[in-house]
Amino acid sequence: MNKVLLFFSVFVLSFGSMNGQNALSKKAKIDALNSVLHFVNESTHGMLIVHRMLENYNQDINKYADLESFKINYYTNKDLPKDIFEDPENWFYDSSPYEWYEIAVRKAQNQPYANSKQILAKMSKMKSILTQINQIRFDLDAKIIDKDLTDTAALYRVYDELQKGVDLYEDFFKIQTNLLKQVSETYKPLSPNAAEVRFPKLYKAMADVYLTTRDVLLAIRKKDDENISKLISRQEIAINAFNSIELNSFGSTLLTSRKVQRIKNNIEDQGGLSLASAKKFFGTAHVPKEYKQYGKFYYYYNSEIINKFNRYGNGIVFELNNLIEYLDIPSLIFTELPHYYKFILPKKLITVDHIAATDNKILTLPSMLKDREIQMSTRTIKVDSVKFEVSLYDHMIEDGDVISLNFNGDWIVEQMPLLAKPKKLKLMLNTEGKNYFILHAENVGRRPPNTMAVDYYYRGRKKQIILKSDLNVSEMIEIEYIK
Repeated sequence: MNKVLLFFSVFVLSFGSMNGQNALSKKAKIDALNSVLHFVNESTHGMLIVHRMLENYNQDINKYADLESFKINYYTNKDLPKDIFEDPENWFYDSSPYEWYEIAVRKAQNQPYANSKQILAKMSKMKSILTQINQIRFDLDAKIIDKDLTDTAALYRVYDELQKGVDLYEDFFKIQTNLLKQVSETYKPLSPNAAEVRFPKLYKAMADVYLTTRDVLLAIRKKDDENISKLISRQEIAINAFNSIELNSFGSTLLTSRKVQRIKNNIEDQGGLSLASAKKFFGTAHVPKEYKQYGKFYYYYNSEIINKFNRYGNGIVFELNNLIEYLDIPSLIFTELPHYYKFILPKKLITVDHIAATDNKILTLPSMLKDREIQMSTRTIKVDSVKFEVSLYDHMIEDGDVISLNFNGDWIVEQMPLLAKPKKLKLMLNTEGKNYFILHAENVGRRPPNTMAVDYYYRGRKKQIILKSDLNVSEMIEIEYIK
């Protein structure tokens, strides 16, 4: 009997030890995968710095052509490390992207996991892209400093270099997307069960805030107007659910610490600001002057919303990951989204002189804009060419009307006095989806409401239509292309 008990005790201890070893092994593999994600996040942070520099190069050289120049930030190569992604003096990181790369390689070797070779191969490609992105800032200096940028050929050489930046940022995003899918697949058999997550309700609320905010950003990046309203509603539900959680209701002193409360407050603040920015994108599409040439999608993704999501400014992802680490949740950390880059060519270097929408396919017409109701006109503007011209002027009598005009979601005219003398605009329609004008009254002049005459040509004949708006309702009219 004693031998049986002894055998049973040894078996239980051995089984428990084996389970403990399995748990430690699983945790080590999750930790190894998280080192890959740390590499991704810190790389994204470094890419932001170069991204801002590329914008400045673009703005600076455009003053040699015909576009107004704006300083978006004031970094120069002299102010920064030779390699932003290495950063030996730790200006920007506790551990640099290249340090995280080495950590991820070492952990994959010490604690092998499924698909480790493929994951490390993708990391290597991303690291190569970072090296090329860092080099662009020096190559641009070589093409700009002491060069005659009034020479069109010299300007083109600079724009060719900026195009490399466009391609590299897009390549990084594509490889990152594939890498994250592979990491997620590898993590599935390692993911904790319900019993292994101490605060499942809190963790689910954290994940929902992350995923819904990320979905809104990706929709803006992809110009997915059709679903943006639904995604913003989901984001609002997730943020409200997270904000409603009372930390003291869990009965844990760990959750009532000042650190956890501070982190939660920051997530609430950044989540609220992110939601407000998403609603601003959908409701007003206002873009500050320095980003006007880039358009609403570029500005709201790269500046207005992503800076509440990514690390800088203690964004949502940074704080959620702080909470995962502090609560020792055995899960993957959340990942940031990289910026995308585009540059603006001066008009004298391009042949297109018609205003085109930044959104090239609109499926849903807005119902509100700048907190005003939109009233649909009973008429439509019919044109027989995707490129056409309109003349705008005050109808009947010039009485001090000031208007803004929204064309396919972009404010192409802002704070413009309506005069008796027509203002001519050359426009280019989207060939797919809907096209529209919205007249937004900035005031109603001396004789309300605000009235604007629109003259245009259809099949060789001059046509006119009158739009009316006041300070409560803006009028929208659809533009129909008839082949």
